[in-house]
Amino acid sequence: MKDRVIYQQFQVLLAKARENEKKLIKFGHLEQQLMAARTVEQLLLILLQDFPNNFSLDAVTLVLFDYEKQWTFVLGEELIRYFSFMGLILACDAKFCESHYSQGISPVLTRFDAERHGLLFTPLQRPPCSVALLPLVRQGRLLGGLHLASDSLNRFSSNNGTYFLERMASFVVMCLENALYFEKLERSSWLDALTQVNNRRYFDVRLAEAVSHALRHKQALSLIMFDLDYFKHVNDKWGHQAGDLVLQQVARLIRSELRGSDSFARYGGEEFVAVLPETTVAFADEIAQRVRAAFAEFEFQIGQTMPIRMTVSMGVAQLQSASSQDEETSGRLFLGKADAALYKAKMQGRNCVVIAT
Repeated sequence: MKDRVIYQQFQVLLAKARENEKKLIKFGHLEQQLMAARTVEQLLLILLQDFPNNFSLDAVTLVLFDYEKQWTFVLGEELIRYFSFMGLILACDAKFCESHYSQGISPVLTRFDAERHGLLFTPLQRPPCSVALLPLVRQGRLLGGLHLASDSLNRFSSNNGTYFLERMASFVVMCLENALYFEKLERSSWLDALTQVNNRRYFDVRLAEAVSHALRHKQALSLIMFDLDYFKHVNDKWGHQAGDLVLQQVARLIRSELRGSDSFARYGGEEFVAVLPETTVAFADEIAQRVRAAFAEFEFQIGQTMPIRMTVSMGVAQLQSASSQDEETSGRLFLGKADAALYKAKMQGRNCVVIAT
């Protein structure tokens, strides 16, 4: 009888060991995926899509504290909208959910309480039964939380061990920090230091991507080139500091008239450019006319002197596909048409929009 009890206990321990071995292998594979991710976007796809699928979770949400808008800077509006549907939540400060981690840095495994946990699982269509709340902490500072949800009441209970979850949380923090650092470094190299909009380097990459996508999917793609009229007069009369102030305000003014999906950059000097995906030349012309109208009403502040008025000339072109041309050639001709239309606008007296024929 005693031997049978010992044997049964041994079988239980053996089954537990095998279960832990399987968990270790799965978590090891997850860690390899996270380490292989090169961007924040790839990390979020692993955490919010692959992780719940591979571990039979009903949902995963990720809260990131956007203390200095660094996540907003790295992700951009489009990716934030995309990942918010998958479970990403950006919060202004740690008060959003720090009260849920009353046990310090240890994961909290508990039944789901809509009143207490509702904000942590806002993207979910139906409430789960049990949840695991993993605080993401780095050097004593709470950076966010990774939250796992299950329709099983017993999946996450206070009696369960948390070793694997604690290890994973530490690994996620390390990978997120590394990806954030390199993305910020990369994005900074794509920004124009004066106007804080994208620069020529970014534009060249974005234009190639947009042309390739539009040609493959047979979608409309338009381009607007902007050039300030008589900008040299500002520098000559009020100095280069006044000119810098004008350029900063111009960038904000044009950006405010564009859509979130449009890519906007400083092309050089007083020239700016916008790539408009899924946009016909007629609609691009409407946008350009809105920009022109905005300039007509805007007073540019240049310091101690009275505000000044500025006008802008614009050239608009739509991408044309030809079977005999490769993507690079199509993109070069596309840009050339917009530039030629802009030159024509200058020759026609400035302060106007010309559509490339």
